[in-house]
Amino acid sequence: METLLRQLLEGQQQIIKRLDHMEEGQQQITKRLDHMEEGQQQITERLDRMEESQQQITERLDRMEESQQQLREDIAELKTTVNNIEGQQIENSRFIHALRHNSEEVNAQLHNIGHNLDVLTGRAATKEDITELNAKFDLLNNRLFQQEAAIHQLKAVK
Repeated sequence: METLLRQLLEGQQQIIKRLDHMEEGQQQITKRLDHMEEGQQQITERLDRMEESQQQITERLDRMEESQQQLREDIAELKTTVNNIEGQQIENSRFIHALRHNSEEVNAQLHNIGHNLDVLTGRAATKEDITELNAKFDLLNNRLFQQEAAIHQLKAVK
């Protein structure tokens, strides 16, 4: 019986050793699980920071889109203003052209009134005066031509 008790005692000691070994393994597993939980916690914190950063980026993009939309509206408004200005410029150009034409007509009428006044007061040239002046111009032109011809002949003699 002693042998049996010894065997039982040895078996019990082996079981205790194995249990101790299992407890050490369980402690190592617990430590590894703790490390994994810490790593998971760090990953979770990093993901949280990334989500916050992504949220900030999304907010900035939203503000940029709003600014871009405002710029589009401003550009559309400027285009409308430019089109209105161009239309007004065309209208002003036509008006100025009409004023110039009217001014030319008024100048011509004024000149005609002045000429008529000269005729009425006797200071305007009549048809006979113009005919007489044309005859004198023809005579002077003939003399000038004869003089130039004589000069040319004198030069040729030298």
